[in-house]
Formats: sequence, C-alpha cells, structure tokens
Amino acid sequence: MPTLVHRFVLVGIESEVPPARREIVDKVRAWGGPLDEEAADAIRLVASELITNAVVHGEGPITVTLVNRSGRLVIDVLDGDPSVPRTRGAQADDENGRGLALVRLLSARCAWEPAGAGKRVWAEMTLPMAVEMSTAAAGPRGLFAMWAKRREEAEPKSLTATVA
Repeated sequence: MPTLVHRFVLVGIESEVPPARREIVDKVRAWGGPLDEEAADAIRLVASELITNAVVHGEGPITVTLVNRSGRLVIDVLDGDPSVPRTRGAQADDENGRGLALVRLLSARCAWEPAGAGKRVWAEMTLPMAVEMSTAAAGPRGLFAMWAKRREEAEPKSLTATVA
C-alpha cells in the first residue's frame, strides 16, 4: 500500500476544531480502508484532543498532517509554541485535563518533539483491516494468526520524546 498524505493549515481558533476532525475522518474514509464507527470515534477523539491542545495551549497557525501507511494512521499537529505538552492531574469533577491521557490510551504510540520555533505532537493509530477471504477461509486459526500479527505490529517502538 502506498503512503497517503493529507495536510491542512488552521488559523488556531476553537471553532476550527469540529470541521478539522470531520475532515480527518472523511479523508481516512476516502482513502478506502474499512472504518467502523468505533474506529472513526477514536480517530475523532484523538484528532480533537491534539488540535484542541494546539489551539488552547499552543500558537497558530497550526498545521495538521495525516499519514496513512500500511494500515497505520499518524495524526501530526504542528504549532508555534515550544512548550512541553503536559498531562494534568484531573479531578473527578474537572471538565478538562484528560486529553493527553486519552490520546495515549487510544493510540499505538504518541510523542512530541521540538520543531523550529514550536513543537510537533503526534499520535499513531492502527486502522482496521479488511479480512482477506483466504484468511477468513482458514477459520479460527487463520483469524488468530492475523490478530497476533496485528498486535505484534502495534507494539510501540522507541520514541523521540514521550508525551509527559
């Protein structure tokens, strides 16, 4: 599968977040892979958290880059503020402060790195695959082998800088 890339730039205002997350899910669907609602919701949430953090805590303009390579989606958000992303200790009744924890939970790996005068924060997610007929025809053993291979591929590699 070739590497597919989509990039767009936001001014950096909160009203841009909902259309940006819709654009991301629409683009992933347009690339043609199977995308059930659970996967689409996870992509929406991760994209929303990364972009919202760039809008609220970063500095515009904000560049969002999607990279789809071999069933893996990277959502990369570049903003102009060099501050280190930090996870806050949210209390049960807090409305904010859980975004980066959710990103870590829903992604195979995520990190940040300095980029020019700002920073790049990204998350990599494993996209659902279409079940090949030859694998499905192999019965439960073939399906288990496919699952085991996908789990192995999802194991995180070393990261530049882990999101704190």
